[in-house]
Formats: sequence, C-alpha cells, structure tokens
Amino acid sequence: MDQTLFEPPQPSPPADAAPAAVVCGGKRWIEIPARGQLAFAARCTDDFVPDDALVRVVDAIGERLDVAAFERRYPGGGRPAYHPRLLAKLLIYGMCMGVLSARELSRRLERDLHFMWLACELRIDHEVLSEFRSRFHDEIRGLFKETLRLGIELGLVRFGCIAIDGTKIAAAARRRALNKADLDKTLARLDERIVKLLAEAAALDAAEDAQFGTARGDEVPRKLAKAQALREKLQALLPAAAEDPQRRISPTDPEAPIQKTQDGKRPGYNAQIATDDKVGFIVAQDVTCEQNDTGQFAPMAAQTVENLQRAPATFVADTGYHSAAALEYLAANPELDAYIKQQAPPSPDLFGHEKFEYDTAADEYLCPAGRVLSFKSLTDLGGRPARVYRVAHTCANCALRERCFKGKCAYRKLIIQPHSGWSVAMKRRLETDAGKQALRTRGETVERTFGTIKAQLGLRQYLTRGLQNAQTQFCLAAIAVNMRKLAGWILTNGWTPAPA
Repeated sequence: MDQTLFEPPQPSPPADAAPAAVVCGGKRWIEIPARGQLAFAARCTDDFVPDDALVRVVDAIGERLDVAAFERRYPGGGRPAYHPRLLAKLLIYGMCMGVLSARELSRRLERDLHFMWLACELRIDHEVLSEFRSRFHDEIRGLFKETLRLGIELGLVRFGCIAIDGTKIAAAARRRALNKADLDKTLARLDERIVKLLAEAAALDAAEDAQFGTARGDEVPRKLAKAQALREKLQALLPAAAEDPQRRISPTDPEAPIQKTQDGKRPGYNAQIATDDKVGFIVAQDVTCEQNDTGQFAPMAAQTVENLQRAPATFVADTGYHSAAALEYLAANPELDAYIKQQAPPSPDLFGHEKFEYDTAADEYLCPAGRVLSFKSLTDLGGRPARVYRVAHTCANCALRERCFKGKCAYRKLIIQPHSGWSVAMKRRLETDAGKQALRTRGETVERTFGTIKAQLGLRQYLTRGLQNAQTQFCLAAIAVNMRKLAGWILTNGWTPAPA
C-alpha cells in the first residue's frame, strides 16, 4: 500500500541536526517523528512491559508449574510443537484478561505488547490454542491443583471456613430446545422439505441435461445436503427424547440441560466452587449437568479435602445444598464440620419438629401441650422412607392448637425422615453466633468470586460445547482467579509466605 496516500511527504533532517521543536504561531510543539524513521537506540519487547505488570507474574508462576503430564502426551518426532508450558501460560493469562476466544487470543499475539511479550513475539494460530484447550482436559485440571499448592505454600490459603456455592452459566447453544413432540414435528417438516428438494433437483437435472448436456446446478443440492445433515442431527436426539418425552434437548449442545439462569431459562451447566474465607482463593471447582445443588455438597467437600490434603475447620453452604444426602454425608464423616442453611418454614409462627421431644424407648413424641404422638405408619418421600406420628385423639380443644397447625385438620401429624434429627441439630447450630458468622462469610467470599468470574473475566457463556469442554473452560477461569490473587500477593510481598 502506498503510504503517500495517507501521509504527506516529510523532508529528512540533516544527520547532524539536533531535535527541534515545531514553532507555529508562537507556540512550541513536540515534533512527531515519521513512522518509517529508523531509531538509533536498540529496543526490545521487554522494554514495553512494566516490571509490575500482571503478565510478568503470570509468566513467573507459569515457570513454577509442573507440566510433565502435558509433555508425556506428545509422541515426539516430526515437526516441532509449541511447548505446553507456553500454551498454558497464554490460555491462563488470556482468561485473566477476559480473553476467552482462541481467535481473539491469536489476534492479541499480533497487536498486544503484553501478549507478545509472553509469547516472545511468536505468532500462534487460533487452531493450535483451541486444540490444546480441548485436548488436555485432565492436565489443565492438574494445573488448578498446582496453583492451589502454590497458594498454600505462600500462606494465602488457610484451613478455616470453606464456602461452597454454585451458579448457572449458559452453554454455547441457542435458547430454543426441543422435546419429543417438537422433534417429531421438525422431522416431519424436514422430510417434506427433502422430498420437495429431491423433486426440484431431479427436475433441474432433467432440464439442464436437455439444454446443456452434462451441465448441472449446485444451488439445490447444497440446500438438500444441509436439510439431510439437520435431519441426521435431529434423528440422533430421538432416543434421549423417547426416554423422557417432556425433556427439552438443545440440538446445538445436547449435553446441556435447561437451566434457570439470570437471563431466563436456556441450555447451560451448573458451575460449582469452594473458596476459603480469607481471600476467596478457589480450593475446589467443578461443572455438572445437575439443575440444582442438592446433591453437590458431598462431591465438593470431598474434592476440597483431597485438594487440601486435610479437612478444613468448617464448611458453609446455602439452602440449595440442604438435603438428606448432604446430612448423611456429614453423619458418615464426623471429622467434618459444616453449616448448611435451611429454608425458612412456610409458617414460622408454628411449632417445628424441634419443639417435639422424642422418647427413644417408647418411640413416641411429646408435643408442647403434653400430648403423645405415636407411630402410625410408613410413607415414601422422594424415594426415602419416612415414619408418620400423630396423636391418638383430636386436637380441636387444645389451647396451643393455633400455634401447632392451621386449617381444618383435627390433629397434628409429624412426618419424620431418617435425616430429620440431623436437620434439627443443624438448625440449632445455625442459630449460634458461629453459625451466623459462617453464613455472613459465605456471602462475602464465594458469591463475590462468582461475580469476578462473570463480570471481570467475562465468563457468562461458554464458548465451547459439551460438558467436558465446559469443565475445561471453567477450570481455566478458576485458575485465572487464583492467579490474580497470587499475583496481587507476590507484587506486594514477594515470594514470601504470609504471616501465620
């Protein structure tokens, strides 16, 4: 391109002339050198990156990470490959800066000095970065544990209160999902369209053969191939839809169930994290297809203990995690301490189960009015057995009737599940000062960390499809959160452990 079209020609100053200010109307202006002017001073990319830049800390931490698991996956021989340490550092730093797309990351390597510095000015194609991210799922999860290990060494991660929470993140899929009836209707329309396109193709071929001999038209066959490909894609969804006709499946990402997100109902995944109560360092993370958190407490607590190599002082979680499975897990692991918030009762003024005293020998409950509730029958609640207790006679004349139940019932009934005793004990623990403080801590740490992931890192929707790819992308986000916290500590205190 001819630069003279954009820049007026400038006379070259004499070689021995000193830089002079431009004088115009009595005002002095700094002279702007020409872009094609040669510089006498030797410069390098390192000169353009400040010493306290985040990218320098990410590079230094990346050099301490163990990437032997990556290296073992390379077969060796053939064309040289980019070192996995370099690609891992680029993906992590990109996530720290909110660059989620492999294409955008590749563009940054051409125009962003900090990315260029990190890559030593190498130009790496987006396909290389994308393939690396989708190929090394387990190894990237190993890098998360590496950052956690470094956080423990520096003293950022304490073993006090660990808060657990989840959030829904949209999948890389369109909003519309199909159930069995929708699939049948769509396939019927596609069949009609394919028949019509086949007839048009046959008529077009016949007309062209008569006019041009061997000539053919490509427009209709391309439409036909597209319709047939869509039909095959929808046909593959029929077995899953037949198992549950009401289940809605996304043709774009069939693994993503419909989730209730802040942006409405749409295909997505349930992201889980556990953070410490000091700096919000992520100590455990995962992504599931579950639509609620009731079954996620035990997996997250177990992963936390595994990653920390010891049990923390306590766990805390919100009402979404209060379930029989969570309470049974805590009962089976008495070394774990936890505060799991419970939903407020529908009528807080009424007597709850905790107001009824249980007589183990007689297998009876005593109500606040002194009446006995005896065992009557067994029932089933959500696949779990429950015992039903009620008074032998009417409660109509009881003085505490209005505090015990409402409506036209004649007597009070208790439905006791196997975990009811643990649930009552948990409610009493939540009412203590320690329980109230733990709940406040949860809101100040884990919820704020999700805000960082969505607002600062920009991960509000996955860019890759499938559960495994979503897990890898969220794992990179967790690594980026920890990396930013490590960088803040190192830039302030150096590589010295935090005081106890």
